Amino acid sequence: MSATNLRTMGTRGALLIAAGGSAPVLLLIACANDGTGASEWTGPDGGPRAVEDASRPNDGLDSAADLDADPGDAVGERGDAGVDPCTVDWCKTPLPIPDGGTLSLMDVWVPGPNDAWAVSEQGLVLRWNGALWSVVWDAGKPLYGVWGDHEGALWAVGGQGSIFRAPGGTGWAEIPSGVTTDLLGICEGARDDGHPRNLTIVGSSGTVLRWNGDTAEDGHPSWTTSSPAAMLDLHHVWCSGFDVWVSGHSTDWLSYGGALFLDKGAGWERQTVGDGVLNYGSGNQFSSVWAYDRHDVWLRGSGGFVHGTASATDPVLKWSQERVIMSGGTKRTSDIWGSAPNDVWFAGTYGRIHHWDGAKLAITATTNTWDVLTSHLHAVSGSGPDDVWVVGENVALRRNVDKGSKQ
Repeated sequence: MSATNLRTMGTRGALLIAAGGSAPVLLLIACANDGTGASEWTGPDGGPRAVEDASRPNDGLDSAADLDADPGDAVGERGDAGVDPCTVDWCKTPLPIPDGGTLSLMDVWVPGPNDAWAVSEQGLVLRWNGALWSVVWDAGKPLYGVWGDHEGALWAVGGQGSIFRAPGGTGWAEIPSGVTTDLLGICEGARDDGHPRNLTIVGSSGTVLRWNGDTAEDGHPSWTTSSPAAMLDLHHVWCSGFDVWVSGHSTDWLSYGGALFLDKGAGWERQTVGDGVLNYGSGNQFSSVWAYDRHDVWLRGSGGFVHGTASATDPVLKWSQERVIMSGGTKRTSDIWGSAPNDVWFAGTYGRIHHWDGAKLAITATTNTWDVLTSHLHAVSGSGPDDVWVVGENVALRRNVDKGSKQ
C-alpha cells in the first residue's frame, strides 16, 4: 500500500479486510509528518484550530526518513525477548507472521473486550481471543472490509465483488453480489419494522449494495443497487442510526473531486464540503467517513482530516480542517473511529495514531522511544473508549488502558 500522511480529526467505526496471499504477516508502524506548511488552520470561529500536542516528540519527523528506518529500530515492534510490547498508549499484540512474510491488515471489527476480528489483503480472516491472533479462514481473495451484524454473523467484503458471511463467526461462505467491482466498505444501520435488515456495501465504480432482509430463491440476500451518481468511485461507508454516509471521488468534470453523500431514507443527497477545507474539489478525494450524527461528521481528504459540525438551529454542516499531509491510494490509507464526539481516533500512513478529545488533536506513542513505526496503518475501531484497536502492515495495536509505570 502506498503512503499518506494527514493531520486529522475524525471518527470511524467499521472494519476492513484485504486478501491475496497465503501467509499472514504484520508489521508495526508509526506515522510521521513531513513538516511542510506549518501555518495556522482556522476553525469555524475564524480563529486558529488546536493542533497536536507540541510536547510530543518526533511529531515533525521527515516522512521519507521515517520510512527508511530499520524495522527493528522501533522498540517492542517484533516482540523481542525482554522487550516490553506496550507503550504508554498502545500494546503490540502477537501476530501469526512467518519469517519474511507480509500481513496487510485492512480492517478490524471489535464486538467487545477480548474479542476482535481482522481481515487482510492476503485474503485471511484473523481472530483475537484475548491472548493472541489466529487465522480462522482463508478467502483466497483480497479482503478490504469486515463487519459484525446484529445476529452475530461476520461479514467480509473484498476484491472482484466478493462478499463472505459466517454465522456466529464460523462456516464462512461466499454470498453472490451480482457485481465484479472491488468492494471496499460495509456497515449495518439501525433496524425497525421497516428495516428488518439494514446492510450497506460500497465499492469502486459507484457501487452501492443495500440489503433490507429480502432473499432470493436460492436463500441468499437479494441486493438492491442505488449508486448516488455516475462517474463515481466510493471508498467508504458509515451507518449512523438510519442514516448512511458514503465518501469517495467524482470523475465527472462538472463535479470533479471529493464526493460525500447522505441517505436519510429518501434517497442520496450530495453534501457540500467547501469552506475551510484545503484542496476541496479538483484532485481531492474522501477515502473515509465517520459520523456521530448529522451534526458531527469527520472525513479524510487529500489535504487532511475534515470536521463538519452543525446545530439544531443551524443544521447545515460547517467544515474545518486539521492538516496532515497524506499520499497514496484509497484502499484504507487511513481510518477514523470514535466512541463519542470528544473521543475520536485517527490511524494513518507512516504509523501515526492521533486522538481528538473535543478540543485538540494529539499524537500518541506507538513505540517506547517515540520512534516512528515502519509500516502504514489502515483501520481503527473499538467496542468502547477503553477498547480500541489499530491494524495495518504487519501490526495490530490495542489501546493500553493499564499504563502503570509508563505514565
